[in-house]
Amino acid sequence: MLSQLVAICAVACLQPIYFVNALSTPQAPDIINRQFIQLTNPINSGFKQSLPVSFIQDWPTWVLDEEGKLSRIPDGDGFVQPTSVDEIWHPIDLKRPAVKLAMGLHVREGTIRHVMPAIDLSYDGGAHRNRGMCSVPRAHSWIDFSLSMDEWENYKIMMFAKDTKDDKSWENLKVSPIGEIPRAIERATVCLSEDAPDEMGTGSHILHVILSDESNTESQLDCPRHALRVTMDDEEVSSANAAEEASGVLDVVVSSTIAGVESEFLPDAYRPLFDDTALQNPLYAKYKQRQRLREENR
Repeated sequence: MLSQLVAICAVACLQPIYFVNALSTPQAPDIINRQFIQLTNPINSGFKQSLPVSFIQDWPTWVLDEEGKLSRIPDGDGFVQPTSVDEIWHPIDLKRPAVKLAMGLHVREGTIRHVMPAIDLSYDGGAHRNRGMCSVPRAHSWIDFSLSMDEWENYKIMMFAKDTKDDKSWENLKVSPIGEIPRAIERATVCLSEDAPDEMGTGSHILHVILSDESNTESQLDCPRHALRVTMDDEEVSSANAAEEASGVLDVVVSSTIAGVESEFLPDAYRPLFDDTALQNPLYAKYKQRQRLREENR
């Protein structure tokens, strides 16, 4: 318990930082502190429910990759709880992680209860999904799993981004093809019935199924000063008002945090991530090198 508390305090010190130049003034992006998860019903749009964010934030998160491998994102033994419905924090000393579209499922007692849009953020095809607090985003609007497989056929997952500094319009980055959602549901169903560990049959879990279509190639997370929206709906969602139109929504602000490698209180669980030179941000490495040279020449 004490080690977990130390880990939380240490990683919590990596608060977001906001960059300025000579022609700008410090301004943090607008971040919505959501208190509830919205539950929508695709059959009865007027029927809405909600869950407190505090109720779902500690649910375990699992990932089913394109090859059918199931793994749990670590959240104990020195790791902190990494989920957030509002933000993504990215340490400035790390390279930007790769992004892939995924479909999220709320699994309760081994049964699918809700679906939602999701993304997978990792290095080297699945490593280091837990990079500290606010490193695993979670949708704030979920869809009740009450349709037939044929009815899920028309659903798409779309990803949008914009620069919050310039307040530009949303740019459409990725979209899943027609038919990919029922395929992902089928993969999840097979996994839950044949390969899932016993612990997934008890309580609530979130399962991220990485979409397996060929168009779901890796791209890098835009950071900092970027907002990211991922929607899930059976109708085409326009980039102008992506969040307002969709049934399922993930909506987060991406912020930079201070360098994790410089924290003397960094938990040992994160050392393999921050000590890996292959994952270091080359721009930050050059900055530190210049800083060392200046100190040596004093």
